[in-house]
Amino acid sequence: MPKDKIPLKTVKQFPYKTLNRLINKAKNYIKKDKVWADICEEYDEDVDIIDIIPTMFGDLEVSASTQHGIVILNYKLLCDGDFFEDFSYLIHEYRHWFQQCYGDGPTISSADGEYLDNPFEQEAFQNQVEYIDEQFGKDEAEDYVDKLLDHHDVDGKKKDNLEDVLMGKI
Repeated sequence: MPKDKIPLKTVKQFPYKTLNRLINKAKNYIKKDKVWADICEEYDEDVDIIDIIPTMFGDLEVSASTQHGIVILNYKLLCDGDFFEDFSYLIHEYRHWFQQCYGDGPTISSADGEYLDNPFEQEAFQNQVEYIDEQFGKDEAEDYVDKLLDHHDVDGKKKDNLEDVLMGKI
């Protein structure tokens, strides 16, 4: 496993101004993306709504999370020195932001039941995988889905079914 280019301790000491600059750079890039535009169209919103979505870095057990309409990214995403590769997590979490803030009721928590069986997670992963396909190609998207399913110990027929669901937009 390759050693991180930037130690986590160092990343956590980045000034807020630097962290916000990274987030705003990501938002400005995503604003021009087709996957983002399609998500916004579903909710009848302009792509610029991304500018008001609260987004920050924090300590998490997972790569990213949306809690009460606030998107939190794991500091560890910055350790490899290539945050661009992680913009797909923002697509995923911004879908959750819409689900939470524009839905008719609360979303099902990712902690309730089987994580990858959760329809809110499936929808967000579909957007994330579509974004990865668009940015890095189908092989990268397939690799991401394989790693995701392996990480969650999904195998057999269920793996095949979930793979079809998660790859559904490409």
